[in-house]
Amino acid sequence: MTKYVKYDNVSYFMPFLFCNDLYIPVLDKLLKDEINPIKYVFGSVYCAWGSGRFASYKIDNLDNIDRYLKRLKSYNLIPVFTFTQLNDIEKKLNDEYSNNLLDVAYNNNAHFIVASDVLYSHIKSRYPEAKMHCSVLNGLNHFIYDKDFNETKFYNEMLDKYDIVVPRPEWVLENLEKLDSLVTDINRIEVLINQTCVYNCRKHIEHYKFYDAVSNFAMAGHSKEEIKQYINTHKFDCPLDRNNQQEKTLYFNYFQMEQLISKGVKYFKIQGRDWSFDTLYYHLYSFFFTQNIPKEEIKSKIDSICLNILKENKKVSLFYV
Repeated sequence: MTKYVKYDNVSYFMPFLFCNDLYIPVLDKLLKDEINPIKYVFGSVYCAWGSGRFASYKIDNLDNIDRYLKRLKSYNLIPVFTFTQLNDIEKKLNDEYSNNLLDVAYNNNAHFIVASDVLYSHIKSRYPEAKMHCSVLNGLNHFIYDKDFNETKFYNEMLDKYDIVVPRPEWVLENLEKLDSLVTDINRIEVLINQTCVYNCRKHIEHYKFYDAVSNFAMAGHSKEEIKQYINTHKFDCPLDRNNQQEKTLYFNYFQMEQLISKGVKYFKIQGRDWSFDTLYYHLYSFFFTQNIPKEEIKSKIDSICLNILKENKKVSLFYV
């Protein structure tokens, strides 16, 4: 029996919620004879609380989202909504659509990743049992603006409050040898393993604020084509020279992954919400699939499954599968 998955004793967070979600039925078919370690899919439709990368949909009909989330349940997946808006979140707590979206999501066993203590408290006031994830943005804010920031202490404090905590990949790499002795519960940290930004980028918050602006632009009623044009016009690159970052990559290699797993890390996150299907595949091959099978061979099988699904359904979303 062919084994495609590199690790089956961990859980992956994949960028398949409302984006690139055709991967869900495709990988379900590819991995039908083995354990599928994809347990969580993250993302969001455009809403006042949402941010992060480009969303594939702006959906006014919450019944459609309810059906979508129930379809995810049939694949044994937990949706994780990225409610990580940074700009004036206090003024948006009473946004009707976002609160209604929260209701639908919670009733479908969704989790919520937030970058604001204010939004955390708001969600908990409505749903005390809601599963909450501490965004990497929380640590980034302090790391960039607070010279006396004790990162280890911060993550342990967040572990007392949140169900899952996402630390900066740089902190994980710098403390790899002693990670299990630094955090109070290593089983509840989620490691981002394919961060594409430069090491310790001081403009990282500005990157996220840019995507906040994209979300606000989308919420103003602009079309998908206008949103893409806005992104292409306003997007900026990191200020550091990427050519000088080769020895400090934020891509975790095989030996680092093995070390994390041996120390008790069980949650790994792969980013790529705004990437094309093919671009995302090559990251999946590096971090998810076994290297014993050539990437072209696995890609060929994925493309074949994908083509059959498209022929049957005509559309490229789980909304239509």
